[in-house]
Amino acid sequence: MENRVIKLFEPVIDSEDIEAVVEVLKSGWIAHGPAVEVFEEEFARYVGVDYAATVSNGTIALALALKALGVRAGDKVLVPDYTFIASATSAMLIGAIPVFADVEYKSFNVNVDDVLKKVEEEDVKAIVAVHLFGHPADIKALRDIASDKRVFLVEDAAQAHGAEAWGKKVGSFGDAAIFSFYATKNMTMGEGGVVVSNNRAVIEKVRLLRNHGQVTKYVHNELGWNFRITSIQAALGMVQLRKLDNLNELRRRNANMLSNLLSSVEGVELPYEAPWAKHVYHLYATKLSSKKKRDCVFNCMNSRGIEVGIHYPMPLHKQPVFQKLGYGICCPTATLLSERELSLPTHPKLCEEDLRNIASSFIKCLEMCEE
Repeated sequence: MENRVIKLFEPVIDSEDIEAVVEVLKSGWIAHGPAVEVFEEEFARYVGVDYAATVSNGTIALALALKALGVRAGDKVLVPDYTFIASATSAMLIGAIPVFADVEYKSFNVNVDDVLKKVEEEDVKAIVAVHLFGHPADIKALRDIASDKRVFLVEDAAQAHGAEAWGKKVGSFGDAAIFSFYATKNMTMGEGGVVVSNNRAVIEKVRLLRNHGQVTKYVHNELGWNFRITSIQAALGMVQLRKLDNLNELRRRNANMLSNLLSSVEGVELPYEAPWAKHVYHLYATKLSSKKKRDCVFNCMNSRGIEVGIHYPMPLHKQPVFQKLGYGICCPTATLLSERELSLPTHPKLCEEDLRNIASSFIKCLEMCEE
């Protein structure tokens, strides 16, 4: 019998999820329907905002949020240099220009001082505050900068469902915020995204843009697209949302156990949680001493049947797509982190035996990869 592979990500789908989807299939209303509106209301309530509009994925959610706020082609949008590429390419989808800011070493999130510097140097229209790996960015400081400089603040909470800053859910601080429901996220629809805001006009604009710019049947006021989700996705989302807090607590439990098992190990830095933050561990992101060691441990762990990840292997300014556009060297901390980060599994389906196996294998791989 082959040993079970411990996956880096594994969605939690149970009989309740399946039954909810089956009920929608039986109803015959499987496209965009009433279930979508119910999910939007429930998700807005969960985040602590007034309105929500679902869309086809998190990338489109960010693009439409920026567009609905008034970001136009040629406007500059400030984005962390260390994040998933969609945080920047979403702006490019509407013709905006990403401006990269460096990040903090401890939290992986955007560096507030560099944000202020870039906002003052560039004619920035919006700041995208990414809550990377499930840890909130310093959103109060970013909100103060946005308010003082009169620029929009959009939270990218694609990896941070249920995370909190100063006792409030992320997604409730900015002019708008977005979440993703991709299969690996803390809650999932398989695919999907949502824009949330306290600004009704922003959400109405997103709803218009996601539905071909249609104001009444076959009357289209402006250019729009089909970025709707289905009632099938909404049904799954409603069940996942009800389970989210419990799933996040399991992630936190697993992360705490890993941290306890690895606390005395040399040559690795464990994830940081700010005293004002609630980390929901979309990823358990460690830092190793060098790229060579990180890559060695990555190969070692995967060869032992434990999936680990590198998030991300290069900062955005070094991505070929941005090099072709003439982006120069910037953001040394982002570059350093891209050489040292290694993600370990902490998803809710892991048991104590799995976590002990992850920790012991990680320690062995660190020893084998001594420089």
